[in-house]
Order: sequence, then structure tokens, then C-alpha cells
Amino acid sequence: MNIKDIEYFNELITTKNFSIVAQNFNVSQPTITMAIKRLEEEFNTKFFIRNKSHKELIVTDSGKQFYEHSKQIIQELKVAAKEIRNADEQKIIFGLPPIIGTYYFPPVTPELLRNNLLDDLTIVSRGSTVCRKMLLNGDLDIALLGSNSPLKEPNLVTETFARSPYKIVVGQEHPWANRDSVTLDELHGQRFISQNESFIHQRALKKVARLGHFRPNIVCHTDNINILKALVAENTGISLLASIAINPNDRLHAISIEAEDFPVFNMAIAYHARHLLTNKQQKVLDILRKSI
Repeated sequence: MNIKDIEYFNELITTKNFSIVAQNFNVSQPTITMAIKRLEEEFNTKFFIRNKSHKELIVTDSGKQFYEHSKQIIQELKVAAKEIRNADEQKIIFGLPPIIGTYYFPPVTPELLRNNLLDDLTIVSRGSTVCRKMLLNGDLDIALLGSNSPLKEPNLVTETFARSPYKIVVGQEHPWANRDSVTLDELHGQRFISQNESFIHQRALKKVARLGHFRPNIVCHTDNINILKALVAENTGISLLASIAINPNDRLHAISIEAEDFPVFNMAIAYHARHLLTNKQQKVLDILRKSI
């Protein structure tokens, strides 16, 4: 079976037009026709029916069925190509969300340095949502991921190593600066500073809002945790942060929330379930397990 034939098939499912597929791949239309014919002969079926009276291409049930598998085939091949390239280049592409990285990565570096692995790491600093997608797409070899519940992803191997409670954080001049706790009702109408969609913290804030039956008034989004803290310290708004993100010198006051079923920030080591780790990647994984 020719992989290019499958790529042509997938494109034809989308466009329903042989000429457009040929143009998109810069090949002749007979090339596309022959590719589809080869696939149909391979499976002894018809994937497409030409309705000449209406000038349309109809996808058969077997064509729809094969499309569901062919999408996965192409995706797996793309992932394999990236993993093979990284293995050949002896690279370790490591996903490290900013909050987890700031707290957990520095203590790991001495051991990585002693094992001559630090120079082999290419660190990608993105939010956990993005890192998770990158792992699934083969753009990362290993990552540390945050989530609001234990990760359950069939295509990833995940090992939870820590959990951190969420806190409401306010500036030291805020009226709540002497409070130990607040209720969900008290969060109504408050101005929030939030991380953007690629970070788990915003999902946690949305979950808190659902629990409290209110719509959060988000006055500023940022992907920079230091900017977020600075804005909160200046009483521009309040925020929701995992405890590990709060440092004594941040000029912030952390407050517990009186609520049941409140989200917790879970942290896990993760890699693709079908990714065969190289020796260097396995060493990095072993060091992470031992050091964090």
C-alpha cells in the first residue's frame, strides 16, 4: 500500500474533487485516479461513486470507514517521522510549562549535567494544554504536564508526581489581605487576572466559576506568570494560582476557598505511549523520576 495514495484519498474525502486534489499535490489528475483505483483494488471495494447527473462525488460507507482509519495512519506516520528524526539527531525535545518548570526543573539540572544530558535537551516552554497536544503530535519526546484531574490519555504514558492546591491570590493592599479563606459567593463580581487558554489555570478558573454559578470578570489575560503576579500585587485584580506558583517575595496573599469538589493542580511526567525511548531519553526519564 502506497502512503501517498492514502494522502490523496484523504484529500479527496475533504474536497470531493479530483482536479483540486491534483492541484494541491501538484500532480496530474490521472495520478489521483490511479491512486484511488489501487486502494479500491487493495480492499476489493468502492470508496467513491460518481454521480454524473449531479456532477458530484459520493463517498461510500466503506470509504467513510477507511477514512477513519486513514486519518490515524497518516497521523502515526507523521509522529514516527518526527521521533525518528529526533533519535537520529540525538535530540531530546522536552516540554516544560512555566509554572512547573520554575519550581521543579532547577533541582533536576545538576544530575542532568553530571550525566552530560543537559546540552542534549531542547526545552519547549508552553502551557500544559499545548505541551499535551505536542506530545500527541510527536513534537515533544517527554514533558511535564499540569492538569486539574489525574491525566487519563490512552495515547500517553503519564506518571503523577505531585499535586498542589489552588488558592485565590490578592495583593497585600487588597481588602482580603488578612483573610484565610473566602466563599465562592464572594468571588462574584471580582476582577480576575488570568492566564490564557493554553494554560490549565484558566480551565481551573472556569471550573471554579461553574461551581460558584458566576461568570468570571476577566480584565486581563497573559501567558507570563510574572506579569500576572505583578498585576495582582498592584490590585488590578485577583487570580487563581496553584500553591507552587506562589513565592514569599511575590507581594501576594494566598487564600483558601471554602468549597467542595474544588480542582487540584496535578503534575505528571508524560511521553507518547508508542514512543520507543532512546537510551538518552530513558536516562532523562529516570533522572526526572528520581529528582522530582
